[in-house]
Amino acid sequence: MTARTRESPDAGFGPYKGVRRVRWRFKVEHYLPLDIRKVAVYGLLKPGTEASILLRAAEGGRIATAYLDVGTATLRLRLADFPSSVPTEIRIERTRCPFGGTRPWFRCRRCNSRRAILYGLDEDGSFSCRRCMGLVYSSQDARKIDRLYRKQGKLEAKLVGPYCARPKSMHRRTFARISKKLDTVLGKQNRLFAQSARKFLDRHGWPSHDAMSVLHHGKGLSEFGTARTYSAKRVSSSSS
Repeated sequence: MTARTRESPDAGFGPYKGVRRVRWRFKVEHYLPLDIRKVAVYGLLKPGTEASILLRAAEGGRIATAYLDVGTATLRLRLADFPSSVPTEIRIERTRCPFGGTRPWFRCRRCNSRRAILYGLDEDGSFSCRRCMGLVYSSQDARKIDRLYRKQGKLEAKLVGPYCARPKSMHRRTFARISKKLDTVLGKQNRLFAQSARKFLDRHGWPSHDAMSVLHHGKGLSEFGTARTYSAKRVSSSSS
């Protein structure tokens, strides 16, 4: 049974009418990743090495101990905590770097493509690449507003305080660039919220022009702060 044919945990509820139909696909974050870059950093790619590493999924709490047996151009892998897993032999390939040295890669046993990360377990109880298993990233199924919130959080994490002031070690040109990106994200959030509110009011037969004017001039969008007021707060806090 492949990752494409297994049933979604929300399959019994069906789509909710009146809102966007959310697609549910199997995510990379729910599977155990085997990253050859981390294996190389630990110094476990030398021929004849026998070692064990801990594999942890980004979401869902799945943890497994992987036992590695490294050969000249292969890596033999088996999981100790999963009865359905089978020993897998993965080919290792190296490419030259521009400034000397080599970079290791895995060869997917199913499509023979060059990969840095393989995921498990697939339909055969072994490890394969993301495309062969039909996996996607969580951000690919996220709503547009959720992606904007995520981008906002990443930008705000680079700044300091509730009004996102400039850290002492940050150049003013860098701070201005981050502030401009943050203003753009906030403006997109406001416009997306206004469009959604207008569609909702039109669908229920309410006078959208009167309601939207209340949202803009009353306690709607201005209560949370638009990009212009947010930028003013950020500039005043950084100058003080």
